[in-house]
Amino acid sequence: MSTDPGTPTLDQLRVFLTVVEVGSFAGAARKLHRATSVVSYSIANLELQLGVSLFDRKTTRKPQLTEAGRMVLAERAASTAASTACAPRSRACCRGWRRRCTWCWM
Repeated sequence: MSTDPGTPTLDQLRVFLTVVEVGSFAGAARKLHRATSVVSYSIANLELQLGVSLFDRKTTRKPQLTEAGRMVLAERAASTAASTACAPRSRACCRGWRRRCTWCWM
């Protein structure tokens, strides 16, 4: 039996970003049309997979990002920018508008 917690999914990262954006697990659940327990479970699994706590839930009802959470948020923003640029670059490459193609890795 494997004890590897797995790799974070794009859906887990979307849930993480929504919690940050909305400022609460319940608000994120409403926005994502999911139960609050599903949002909480997604974040708990993401934290397990990353090996860090993303939110400090002890001091307030509003989850506050930890230092690790702020780092994940910054990395996710960079990943989002790279993935957004990937499609137009790929199309330009296929159309011959770019001489050298570099592909995105996420």
